[in-house]
Amino acid sequence: MEISGRYGFHAPSEVVFNNLTDPDRVHRWLPLGVSLERCGPDRVRVVAPVGSAECEVDAAVEDMRLTLRSVDAPHVHGTAVVEDDPAGGSRVQVVVSAEGVDLDPRIVRDVLDETMGQLCSDVDDNFNTG
Repeated sequence: MEISGRYGFHAPSEVVFNNLTDPDRVHRWLPLGVSLERCGPDRVRVVAPVGSAECEVDAAVEDMRLTLRSVDAPHVHGTAVVEDDPAGGSRVQVVVSAEGVDLDPRIVRDVLDETMGQLCSDVDDNFNTG
């Protein structure tokens, strides 16, 4: 299964990427009931109502790419790339894939849309207040 989406933001790409990768802000845009716990310098544990998974995290500042990969099965992989939008502001291209787990693509899409909507609201709040 693979789900992708492109989401527009009014703020510059650097502001969006900083909000996306700031561990002190992540709780503002994660879906209800989901949290992150640090497991090491490049690892987090994603805790959700359906279970938890340890993930490797790679935040590549130079190309504004955030990647999370589950360490164990089921294999879940997510990438978010922040880019400047030629019309102004920025956009985030997100791709989420999963192997070895039976997920309803509609639910995954809904959670992705909700998450990116909450990130957009948090970015707007942060950007507009300075």
